[in-house]
Amino acid sequence: MAEVYPSDNELLNVQSDSETGVEYIATGQSPYYLQFRKLLYRLLLATRRSNDLRVYDEGGLDIGVKAGAFWLGTELVSCAGSSGNTLVDDKANIYLYIDAGGNLITDEYSGFPDMAQVPHIRLAIVTTSNGDITSITDCRGGHSFAVPYGAGGITQAIEAHTSDDTLGASESGSVHTNLGATGTVTLTLPDSAVEGTVFTFAVQTATELRIAPGSAAIRDDSGQTAGKYKAASVIGACLKLVADSNGAWAVIAKNGTWTEET
Repeated sequence: MAEVYPSDNELLNVQSDSETGVEYIATGQSPYYLQFRKLLYRLLLATRRSNDLRVYDEGGLDIGVKAGAFWLGTELVSCAGSSGNTLVDDKANIYLYIDAGGNLITDEYSGFPDMAQVPHIRLAIVTTSNGDITSITDCRGGHSFAVPYGAGGITQAIEAHTSDDTLGASESGSVHTNLGATGTVTLTLPDSAVEGTVFTFAVQTATELRIAPGSAAIRDDSGQTAGKYKAASVIGACLKLVADSNGAWAVIAKNGTWTEET
C-alpha cells in the first residue's frame, strides 16, 4: 500500500521544512526557474552526506566511488574516492567493499568477508553481463544503525562446553566455560586472529579446562611457548585473552592458577 501525503490544503500552506531548511516554492513565485534552483540547492545540501562512498556506474564495466570517511575504532579513515575501476564481466555478484586501510576491493565474488576477521565497509553488490553493469545494489545502509551493548540487542554470548571445540574469530567477545563437563575439555583459539579479538574462559566444573593457541603462544607468567595450552581445573579460575599485533595471545586478566602445557 502506498504512503499517503498530507492534505492538499496542508501542502499548499507549507512554507519550509524545519529539519532540513528546505523551502517550498510558494504559489505564484516568479521567476519560477530561480525558485526551483533554490529548492534544488537546499535539497542537495540536505542530502550531501548520503553521497559519501557511493558506488556509481561510469559506463561499460567501469565503476566509480565517491569520496568519504569512516571510523575504525578511534581512527578516522579517509577515502579520496576513485574512478575507472574496471570490473570482471559476467559476474552474478561482485561484492565491493573498503578494507580497514581504506582500499577499494573489487574482486570478491562469493560474499562479503566475515566482519570479525576482515573489518570493512560494505559498499555495493554489482552484477555484470555482456560487457556492461546491469545492476548496483547499495549496501551502505547497514552501517547507519547499530544497537548498543546493554540495550537488549547486542549482548555478550556465553557458551558451556562439555567436549572439545574450536572457536571462530567471529565469536570474539564471548565467554566460554566447561559447565557440565565430565572430563577434560580443550578449546582451541582461531588461527591468525585479527588484532583485538577477545575471549574469556571460566572454569565452572572441577575438571580440567585447556585453552589451546594452535601454533601461536599465550603469553603470561606461566610460560610463553608457542603451541602450548594453558590449563586450570579449580572452579572460579578465569582467563581473558586478546590477540596482539604479533600473532600471539596476551593475557589481560587472570584469576586462579593456570599452568602451561609441559
